[in-house]
Amino acid sequence: MRNLGLLVLAILLLCASVFLIRYRGWIRYAIQQRKREQRFSTQPAKHRPEPATWRDNAVTLSWLGHATLLINFHGIRIITDPVFVESIGIRVLGVITVGPKRLVHCALTPAELPPLDLIVQSHAHLDHLDVRSWKQLPRRPAVVMAAKNSRHIRHLGFSNVTELHWGETTEVAGVRVTAVEVRHWGERFPWSAWHGYNAYLLERNGTTILFGGDTAYTESICRACEGHKIDIAILPIGGYEPWIQSHASPEQAWEMAQRIRSDYLVPIHHQTFILSYEPPDEPLRRVLDAAGDQAERVVLREIGQTFVLP
Repeated sequence: MRNLGLLVLAILLLCASVFLIRYRGWIRYAIQQRKREQRFSTQPAKHRPEPATWRDNAVTLSWLGHATLLINFHGIRIITDPVFVESIGIRVLGVITVGPKRLVHCALTPAELPPLDLIVQSHAHLDHLDVRSWKQLPRRPAVVMAAKNSRHIRHLGFSNVTELHWGETTEVAGVRVTAVEVRHWGERFPWSAWHGYNAYLLERNGTTILFGGDTAYTESICRACEGHKIDIAILPIGGYEPWIQSHASPEQAWEMAQRIRSDYLVPIHHQTFILSYEPPDEPLRRVLDAAGDQAERVVLREIGQTFVLP
């Protein structure tokens, strides 16, 4: 029995050594980022949305943080990539989260949300699909996700779940939703199986919103928006240093918004978590510089702000 125990211990040590060697780059990067976080304390959101006052005959958006937006889309209430927790990452023993912490608290708690009709999920990365956040949501809303993403939430009791591949469209909760190809990647962990990753066109009552999720600069978004009048483009502007192959720079996000002739740009994927090397306040400064004399078209610049489409 003692020899068997030693053999098991040796196998475990060997597996741990292989893991540390194979993913040493990711481990080193994670340690560096957590050291950077120590310079920041988590701040409250400067603005507090009041969705109970929003009109159902208008389009109203509030940025809750990172890629999470609350939208009243002509009376249909939508939330995108819901993440409410104070830290994201890998759960160890079910009690400790190893990963990035928030720099700004989420602008609303799940209990403060209005009744939801639709949840839109772009991809399964931990900063976009947080299972603990999903556990706090009601099970009634319809859900649209990328391919092979629903495995993470079906056990929670969400029954009206639709997975879309690029180019596929569904009509759900009164909204026409089309999955758009992006330039990103889908694995939830470096060692996990492939997952889909989407942007979405959301259409209702003659209004079209592009929810970009997470992407590098790509012509696929421009092609998907051809023939559409894009009223609002929600595009990521952070995470580009050094990950420019999978995250658009602020200038590229503005260029995509220009290419698709969007009336307004809502920049996301910045200010909330430290996920790359650029300073947290740099992406917004750069996108406003890129917009120049059209900077008024860049809306929802701070977490918690609310914008009503004119």
